[in-house]
Amino acid sequence: MSSISRRSFVKAGAAAAAAGLASTSFTTRAWAQSSAPIRIGILLPLSGAQSTYSADCQLSAQIAVDQINAAGGIMGRTLEIVYKDDKANPNAAIAAGKELVGEGINLLIGGLNTPGALSLVGIMPESKSTLITIGSVADSLNHESFNRNFFRITDSAYSRAQAQARLVAEKHPDITNWGGILPDVEFGHALWRSFSAGLKKFYPELAKTEAQITDPVLFKWGAIDFKNQIASLVRQPVQGLYQSLTGEDFLTMLNQARPFGLADKVKVFMDLSGEILFAKTLKQNLPNNFWSGSHWYYESYQDIKAGRDLYTAYVERTGDKTPTGYVGPAHMAINAYAHAIQAAGNTETDAVITALENINFESAKGPLSFRKEDHQVVADINIIRLAPKDEEPGWKVEDHVKLPNAELLGEATPGKAIVVE
Repeated sequence: MSSISRRSFVKAGAAAAAAGLASTSFTTRAWAQSSAPIRIGILLPLSGAQSTYSADCQLSAQIAVDQINAAGGIMGRTLEIVYKDDKANPNAAIAAGKELVGEGINLLIGGLNTPGALSLVGIMPESKSTLITIGSVADSLNHESFNRNFFRITDSAYSRAQAQARLVAEKHPDITNWGGILPDVEFGHALWRSFSAGLKKFYPELAKTEAQITDPVLFKWGAIDFKNQIASLVRQPVQGLYQSLTGEDFLTMLNQARPFGLADKVKVFMDLSGEILFAKTLKQNLPNNFWSGSHWYYESYQDIKAGRDLYTAYVERTGDKTPTGYVGPAHMAINAYAHAIQAAGNTETDAVITALENINFESAKGPLSFRKEDHQVVADINIIRLAPKDEEPGWKVEDHVKLPNAELLGEATPGKAIVVE
């Protein structure tokens, strides 16, 4: 295997960066009181290490706006996006959010990462604004930190980890020894609680056997040296490995793991969210049986108009036929706001929140609604299996699965921590 550089990951992410969505017709209302554009604020890490993920979000949001405007807009008004850089930093996110509110924008999209999402959610009530998050999976957002001005349009950590456990029990019933490599922070511990609980539930149900679970190997948040953790994993009897390293950190770990033979020892990798971004960077260096969660996998939705339209628009604008999952959420969030504004008849925050609680529309990911109690999205969970390939582009999607998350959401407990049994 050749060495994998951090620069190659950023380059691949940028190349994968531009995106598209299904056109939706919104009936205009003659009594609309303003012809000024309806402005929606989008906060993204436009600079810094996590900017890799932003370009797909920007392009897909713009495609949604272009499609809606081409269909006549909303109540006779066009949509317009105002972007701000949250720098993947909580303080910068708060400053950018307040700047948008100061410009009179009350409908926001953002929260690509957890620290930024948590900071933004906290200022929504006092600023009389609402936020749809498009990336963070932290359970606390719709549990102990929940407020009515927040909506999540992607999976929660609990629902995705449960889905991933269910999938491995069904697809790999012979792989029963599981371990993990996770950050030693609450997010990492919460992920492992949810995934291991799923293993304990679904292996007996689907594989007709018990899963053997080894305590996960933990690393310090922000670490760049994983050799001790890798050596520990190699000593363990694990056949399957659950991991949540993202971006450059995962590439660093794989480079450091090569001399230890970790990729040969582990028969199945289950990754939280790297998906096609990892594949475009790793190519032939991808481990076999590498499953990863995705916010939206285009191939799963070619049978519905909204999914086809988003994919077609993305390809037309980029020339890239393999969009990442980050193309989906911003597009879905723009359309959620569009449907809610149309239903409410105005852009007032309370009216839009009430409308969001009651919408149900065909998104690029199929039917989409929000659970009224905690504003968690009710939509498919997408998981794909990636593998190396000798021919160009050097990788392939071997399998893709969509699971109904309504069965995997767990109990709604706004204001209280989720209970994992």
